[in-house]
Amino acid sequence: MAKGAVFKPEKPQSRFMDEKGRLYFYDNAKFILIFLVVLAHAVSPFQTEYGAIGILWKTINTFHMPLMIFISGFFSKRYIGANGSLKVQRAFSYFMLYLFSQLFVSLFEKLVLHNRSVGFSIVSARSSLWFLMCLGVWYLVLPFFSKFKGAAVIISGIIIGLIIGYDANVGHDLSLSRVFVHFPFFMAGYFCTPELIGKLNNTYIRFISIPLFTICVCVIVLLDEYYPGRIITCSNSYENVMPVVDMQYGLVWLSRLLFYALAFVTGASFFAIVPRVKVFFTRFGSRTLAVYILHRFLYLCWIDKTLAWWKIFDEMEYGLPMVFGIAVAVTVILSLKPFSLPFTAIQKIPVRCLLKREEERAK
Repeated sequence: MAKGAVFKPEKPQSRFMDEKGRLYFYDNAKFILIFLVVLAHAVSPFQTEYGAIGILWKTINTFHMPLMIFISGFFSKRYIGANGSLKVQRAFSYFMLYLFSQLFVSLFEKLVLHNRSVGFSIVSARSSLWFLMCLGVWYLVLPFFSKFKGAAVIISGIIIGLIIGYDANVGHDLSLSRVFVHFPFFMAGYFCTPELIGKLNNTYIRFISIPLFTICVCVIVLLDEYYPGRIITCSNSYENVMPVVDMQYGLVWLSRLLFYALAFVTGASFFAIVPRVKVFFTRFGSRTLAVYILHRFLYLCWIDKTLAWWKIFDEMEYGLPMVFGIAVAVTVILSLKPFSLPFTAIQKIPVRCLLKREEERAK
């Protein structure tokens, strides 16, 4: 296994972790990031009317999913054995979460929202559920890539992510585009050490993080026409990006390279300012998975052509501030423990029992 890949918890300090050794920093970061996921979906219909909302959407989407993937990769170390083998239960649990979520979201769209074009599909993830499919794939290939040097894996992953956009067949099906393009963030998290993240908790770094983040936002504003949403979501081939970006086809990879650069810089800046001590929202950070999956049902109602809940607030004088408040409320409410129970139960479905049944049938 690669040097530095073994997960080693930081030295226990009551100010920075609970009695079980759970670090407050990661729960704080996860809660803020899941709030940004909800907020980005909430404001997305307002982009065409308000230019500032469009920039806000691009900024949030530049780093919130890359960082969530990074954190997943960081904690994946605990699921790799000393001999480099994978604890397959983790990958299996994500595939099960994906299948259950895909089924219920599809049924909701078809039966409640009366979207006749929707059918149940295993290969085509319903919007944000791509994250669960990608995690399952990344965990399966992790034992192989963990044997190489981190820099080589990450740089190679970025190069492949830049090239893969020229394959028009790589897109939404099996979330292949996102599997490849987001893979460097997962591996960056895997190879990152607690000590390296701890170095961000430095007065000087925290001091420059906000100006650095501001510069990145200015870059997004200045290069707005060369940095389309279809690049940021990482779900499209360059062929599908061309209609919305004024660039030569052979140079579109530069837009994706810009995405990688901005994602890493804004991500590091974000980590530098996240509180490392317990705050009022820390306790919600351990249940972000439920928020990620369940808010999808509300989002579907929000953007549905018939319901179009967002239009109610678009017509109000203070509609946008209310939308921000709703995003906070949704994030907090869905973070409550009862909402996480079904997903905890799904993750506890043992893969070994299913494998034994298959073996017994084969005999």
